[in-house]
Amino acid sequence: MSGALSSACNLVSLPGAETDGGSTDTGGTTADATSGEVPTTGGAPTTGPGDPSGGVPGDCDFPGAVQPIFTASCSCHAGGQPAAGLSLAAGEAYAALVGIDSSQAPGVLRVAPGDPEGSFLLEKILPAPSVGQQMPIGGSLSEGQVATITAWIAAGAPEAEVFACAPGQEAGDVGEVELDVDGPLQVQVGETLPVSAIVKDPEGDPIEAALTWKSSEELKLYVDGQGVLLGVSPGTALLTASAGGVTSAAVMVEVVEHDPPAATFTQVLAITDVRCATAGCHVDGVEPGDLRFDRDPDKLWEELVEDEAEQVNMPRVDANAPTNSYLMHKLVLTAPAVGGRMPFGGPPIAAAEAQVILRWILSGAEFN
Repeated sequence: MSGALSSACNLVSLPGAETDGGSTDTGGTTADATSGEVPTTGGAPTTGPGDPSGGVPGDCDFPGAVQPIFTASCSCHAGGQPAAGLSLAAGEAYAALVGIDSSQAPGVLRVAPGDPEGSFLLEKILPAPSVGQQMPIGGSLSEGQVATITAWIAAGAPEAEVFACAPGQEAGDVGEVELDVDGPLQVQVGETLPVSAIVKDPEGDPIEAALTWKSSEELKLYVDGQGVLLGVSPGTALLTASAGGVTSAAVMVEVVEHDPPAATFTQVLAITDVRCATAGCHVDGVEPGDLRFDRDPDKLWEELVEDEAEQVNMPRVDANAPTNSYLMHKLVLTAPAVGGRMPFGGPPIAAAEAQVILRWILSGAEFN
């Protein structure tokens, strides 16, 4: 979560940690965080795996095979102030990696073309790196994702040219991405709705591919990494999904006024204990913005509700006003005013988790 919710946790130099590698792919949601007391609408979406591997060997390229791994798994290395100054966002990752010295391993390139073993990026996504800890913090990339990155580096780390896919990786380009919905859609404030998408190859056959979801108005409509929508505030937004450099046609989503069931601070704690009170982020000894999620509940509530964020002129939590709460900005905005989206080093927070925090704020952000 936010380092100030004052300054982003991913901007903190962690003792012994290196952020030149990827970020977490912790995967999935923590559905039990709500204990069933704050229901969501609909079931889980089926959009294919978040790992761009599977299929038959063939030709791959950086935009279609490697970049989707960074986009899906490295959220702390994106936004206006990416961690360690390393942006792995689309259009920036290649230049930031290939032939560039690592900031914490002088003389070692982040990516040394043709030399996977000499590339600090690969070292950092494997267990027991020589400097700091394995990336992603608290997790790891899948074997298929590591194999994809290794194959790309071994092939000379081409920027656009094709290279031989790792064994078992999907071959061929994405021809079309189509949202599997009859638009326009409508979502109530504080409610969720799962959406799926179909990815096709140039011949029109369905294939599996990593999807990146986007809302044009994130403080109105939030969409998580699995395509689950959450109504944040009344208004309209355009929803798209992308895979392999191809973006779907946009679907209009209307978020309508609604008074959802209340959530409690106890339910919020069930999420923050797992997502925010983790080693290296907002705990004793690592206190960006003097915000610690491992404090006693009453002290944490005071920090969130009674204190303003230090680096932006807005409260961390503004009771009844989620769009004026920096906590929500740090959770739902791809590029908040300071730092990157939280949770630190992980994929976007699950819509079901963001829903609990949203409902707590909407119901007055009480200590309960």
